[in-house]
Amino acid sequence: MVSKIKTGSQAVASGHSKEALLELLNVRPSTLGWDAVVVYNRGRANALMMQQYIQKLTAENYLRPIDGEIPSVDGSNLKFFGIQLGIPRLSFENASLTDSRARVTLPIMGGLAILKSEPVGGYKGIHSIMRPNGAAGPKLWLDVTLKSAPGGVDEVGTVQIDLSDMENFDTDLFSDSVSIINAREFFKTEFKKHPELQVYALGTLSQQVDSTLKPTFFRVHTQAAPDAKLRSAPNYGDGAVVVFVTFEGGVNGGSPAANSDFEYMIPNDEEGTKYSSAILLSNRVLLAKLIKPTLDKQLPQAAFIINTGTDAEGNPLHAWLQATAGEATWPSFVFESEHAGGESTLTAKQAIKFEMKQGDFAGLRVQSKDNTINVSWEFETTIPFHQHVAIGGGANDEENDGDIPMEIGPIINMVPVIDVTDPHSFIIKFETEEYFSNGCSVSKPGWISFFGFEDFSELASVLFDKIDTTVGDVFKEIKLPDIDTFLLRNLLFPDSNSMVLTDVHVPGDLAVFGNVNPSLTSFVISPESPVLNAGSVRKFVTDPVIGGVEWSCRALPGDTTGPIGSFSANGDGTYTAPSADVMGGRGAQQVIVTAKGTVNGQEVLSSALVSIVDNAISVNPLFQVAGPGVCIPFTAGTLDDRKLIWAMKDPGQNGQVTPDQDGRGASYTAPIHPEPPAPVTMFVLEVVQVTDDENNMGQAHVLVINKTLGGQVQVEIKVEVKVDPTNPTKETKETSTTAQLQFMKLYDSGPLPVPHVKLKWTLLAGGGSVSDAGLYIPPEQKLPGFAIVTCAFEREPEFEGAPIPVDYGYTVLPLPL
Repeated sequence: MVSKIKTGSQAVASGHSKEALLELLNVRPSTLGWDAVVVYNRGRANALMMQQYIQKLTAENYLRPIDGEIPSVDGSNLKFFGIQLGIPRLSFENASLTDSRARVTLPIMGGLAILKSEPVGGYKGIHSIMRPNGAAGPKLWLDVTLKSAPGGVDEVGTVQIDLSDMENFDTDLFSDSVSIINAREFFKTEFKKHPELQVYALGTLSQQVDSTLKPTFFRVHTQAAPDAKLRSAPNYGDGAVVVFVTFEGGVNGGSPAANSDFEYMIPNDEEGTKYSSAILLSNRVLLAKLIKPTLDKQLPQAAFIINTGTDAEGNPLHAWLQATAGEATWPSFVFESEHAGGESTLTAKQAIKFEMKQGDFAGLRVQSKDNTINVSWEFETTIPFHQHVAIGGGANDEENDGDIPMEIGPIINMVPVIDVTDPHSFIIKFETEEYFSNGCSVSKPGWISFFGFEDFSELASVLFDKIDTTVGDVFKEIKLPDIDTFLLRNLLFPDSNSMVLTDVHVPGDLAVFGNVNPSLTSFVISPESPVLNAGSVRKFVTDPVIGGVEWSCRALPGDTTGPIGSFSANGDGTYTAPSADVMGGRGAQQVIVTAKGTVNGQEVLSSALVSIVDNAISVNPLFQVAGPGVCIPFTAGTLDDRKLIWAMKDPGQNGQVTPDQDGRGASYTAPIHPEPPAPVTMFVLEVVQVTDDENNMGQAHVLVINKTLGGQVQVEIKVEVKVDPTNPTKETKETSTTAQLQFMKLYDSGPLPVPHVKLKWTLLAGGGSVSDAGLYIPPEQKLPGFAIVTCAFEREPEFEGAPIPVDYGYTVLPLPL
């Protein structure tokens, strides 16, 4: 059966569509005074962290499972056995643009967590056991700060996260604040043992690529997506890493305020799946550093400068390039025509000049307008003319003088486009979308004689053609430069990832949208980190799709016996997880799957991490101690949204289980023992069962202790090396492990061991056996689990006819020993 899995990678739409975002960006500059802003979302950041996590798993100094103990001030402690932390996941529900905070969630994928405390009776013992498996938790939550760490040679710096530098910590391993504080210190200490394994890079600004716009400084911020701070929102935790960049010769901008109107820059088109990153290049930088140097060569006479303005409220508006000199000139102009028996000759008294500088009209300027680079030339002039009219052979000739007003307003709109032949080339070109030359006008004066409508129309046509030619000669020189998006090449993502351009616009600032994807010489595996049920089937593919892929799987380093599953022989990427029988009772198993292929002539490897759970339903805590009437919360996890049914295995013992509304949790209430003189059973073992409609079952055990304990069971683990029976003097590598149990009773002089002959030992739950002498022998098959052993010490009655006093004790033995 192919499993139906929710990977959590589905995008949820938030923020604005691209068109709506462009409308907002059209209003005013949006880089807060910085030269550029780089934004990439949670999904891409997590993909980068996932790839690095797998590398850390497979490195020589790999992420090893954690063993350890967390003490508490109340005398309790939590012991970890083989705890494997999963892939860190970044989220932004705590993000604010004023800083660079984010939250990292670390699932606990395997091992045992055992809480030892004082249950009923004041004697310390195992109170609860949790067996994480990736489906139902538990988890660690760390509040961290994204930092700009120093870079290497030719690097400005690196955006990174250091898990050991956590600020706040939370976990659902515990419910009390003291234990959570102790857990924070424990994991912080564990992380600092191998600090290099806790650091994740999310991008590096490099100076290796020679560019006019060389980055020299950056500041990291984080931003929650719209509504993503609301726990009830479908996009809860969504957001982005926001990097503000300064180029060589530039000045750092300001920091966004808490109530900043800085927009969420990643469009939500196609339910938030179309884009994962964006870059805004400042309108001022675009004009001053990229376009102006080219125009200065093409039109040196224009002497362009940068102009800026503000709106009525003092907010800055988009900058523009303004010509401060230069002109287009006609040295002379003569127009001849005939009308009503007269011949007219119009002669300009001076050269006709169209100035480029700003005066009563805007002059020649270059600006972002209507999502284009708009080049316009607005100018008005009044030219003095002399008219000679020859009438009747010269006897009645007329001489007239007057002015003719002229206006010009040609426009070129140029749109940025991506070089679609090679999106990895990072080249943005400008193509002429429209050229308007008919924005010109000539007003008909009243002083001209022998000049009818047709004559004026012909004059206007000649003037328009002349203007078009003269102004057109200027506009023909204007060719905007290709923009080599140096920033995208200088922004180096880990593991051969890069930003691939898909859309470019100029609402004011230059806005580039795209995705952080594998480069031309790499690929990734999808799905990247699935959790599978034992025996289920999953199809893996490469992104981008390549042919001739070799698929393989292996266990984590140090795991020499764990099942790994297999890929189909036809090489199509179909993976079958090990069956429940092959899992052999292992709660969870992690497997690294690897694809090997050739991309553009280079042999490339890529890996993903698969987590396999042996049971379709996992319940936590796995074991819990309770007193009569005590209420205990349980959680159940599955890999899909199947309906779950909670029930008691033995309802006759009067324990009650009440499911939550969604069925993913329940509250168990221990039975209250009967009133005297009814007998009270010391230990009641309750089993909470969770089932689905496919006959899958998860279980949790509750040991209800109804009376005060009379002592404590001490455990001594004994390991013996087996001897080769054919050669008794030769030791083998095989060992046998047992547990010697001893019941200790507290007297005024201190605790004393009670002779085994006085005790009755009982194996209440779990495999193996316990002898009359208190020797526990575990089952031969070394599977994860636990055994519950109780003992009873019957003492002499205090007087004849008095009830026989019995002291009880218990222990819980994690398996394998």
